[in-house]
Amino acid sequence: MKLINLIFVFFSFFLVSACGGSDKKKTVSTDQKITLSEKDLEQGAVLFRAKCMNCHMQSGKGIEKFYPPLAGSDYLRDNLEDAIHMVKFGSNKPIKVNGVKYNGLMPASGLTDEELVLVFNFVLNSWGNDYGSVTLDQVKAIKR
Repeated sequence: MKLINLIFVFFSFFLVSACGGSDKKKTVSTDQKITLSEKDLEQGAVLFRAKCMNCHMQSGKGIEKFYPPLAGSDYLRDNLEDAIHMVKFGSNKPIKVNGVKYNGLMPASGLTDEELVLVFNFVLNSWGNDYGSVTLDQVKAIKR
């Protein structure tokens, strides 16, 4: 199954890269000005669809009481390091998102730190979220 996912991600990445796309960039507000390329956001979207969408849905709204929303999530906005830790290593810790408690298991994503940067920057800037961005150094600094 992991091989199939890997092939899907590689093939999807190839298709996105082969299409050329635009060279548009998005500047997000953080302590530092970081420019996210459309290519990086597209790669993050491909990874999101492969690894996250089954639970958090294409809309980012999740399934109330089962899978928390990422769209408009106060938890993601206010607890970014904890969210990265959950995705990186998995978690069974209860959390409260937008006033709703979630007690489900968040499995470790199996993504590399580089892939986590792409996915998080996609999520932080999708569905109306304007939550800034993360850097590779920030993700690498998150330890068990």
